[in-house]
Amino acid sequence: MQRKRAGGCRSRGHVRFAGTLVVLLAGVFFAPGRNTAGAQSPATSSSSKPNGQSQPPVEIRVQSNLVTTPVTVVDRSTGEFVYDLRRNDFELFDNGRQQSIQRFDREVHNIASVIVIQNSDEVAPLLDEVKSLAPLFSQLMLGSKGETAVLFYAGRVREAQDFSNSGNVLDRTLHSVAPGGSGARLNDALMQAMNLLETRPEGERRVIVVFSTGYDSGSSTKKDDVIRRATHAEVEIYGLNLSLSKATLTRKPEPRVAQSPQDVNVAGPSLPGRPSTPSSSQQSFGMPADITQDLSTAGRVAKSTIFRNDMQAYCRYTGGTFYTQWSSEALQVHLGQIASEINSQYELAYVPNNLSKLGFHEIEVRVRRHGVKVRSRLGYFYFGPRQ
Repeated sequence: MQRKRAGGCRSRGHVRFAGTLVVLLAGVFFAPGRNTAGAQSPATSSSSKPNGQSQPPVEIRVQSNLVTTPVTVVDRSTGEFVYDLRRNDFELFDNGRQQSIQRFDREVHNIASVIVIQNSDEVAPLLDEVKSLAPLFSQLMLGSKGETAVLFYAGRVREAQDFSNSGNVLDRTLHSVAPGGSGARLNDALMQAMNLLETRPEGERRVIVVFSTGYDSGSSTKKDDVIRRATHAEVEIYGLNLSLSKATLTRKPEPRVAQSPQDVNVAGPSLPGRPSTPSSSQQSFGMPADITQDLSTAGRVAKSTIFRNDMQAYCRYTGGTFYTQWSSEALQVHLGQIASEINSQYELAYVPNNLSKLGFHEIEVRVRRHGVKVRSRLGYFYFGPRQ
């Protein structure tokens, strides 16, 4: 059996989907093919709308019945990717009903990527560690034909670089990142990244890599809209967490300003059953919520899975991974893991035999081999044929 370590370098000859890669410096499982189970292009956030004017609601309709998904298979005991599987080793289910696999692909295709970096003031101390990643990213992710674009986001989303294969251009772009003020419009940035990916040629692999705290603040785009669109656009989202605790520890101390006793003693409203104290108020209102829960029913996210932050949900639904460890060494290791995974995946495609059900369709992939772990996109939304 041929295998490669999951944290290893990029490898040829393994399944890799032609697509677009979006890297967001921010904070992963199943989505159907971008044109095969295609998406209607909803309006997205634009850098020309810094105030986050609301966008039309996302409505995605399947244009073709063929659904595709990337699949990662890892040996549980060694952590190595498994490369020697064949079509008949896989079983695929849509909402619990077994499907016939119409296409089985292990070819290596070009990657179109978008790097999206959160540059809010709160993560400013960590931006220097991001600036040096251009050579590694070019080597591991792009190769000779892949291209990447770059977005920065804080209180607004800004396109810092159009698609390019040049490592020098990417290096200059990453070195230009600077604190961009308050706010963290993660959702708007993701929608802008998907807008960029939609302009790419057919046959490329579409991936988004996000460096971020994992939370959204101030976007006009809703979380459910991001998930709906990503799961229909054949986009995989990967995240690398910008640690707020690490940023706080590395931030240079600011001169202390004497506070009025009135300011010191003011506390926000307390949680039910808890006295209002400065410490409890900070816990309640000074920190982002660490758990979000996706809603179910048709047209909403159809899982009761609990995620620690928004990025973890986006990665889970699209088939990617959210890495929480932060250090300059860990960043390099995680980028290597992402590149290795993208180049080691299988692609399965099928025509659903149960499209009478509207709403969210959960995809499950099983492998007829003991001792392996399987990850794929979580599913897709179906709202009926285009009228």
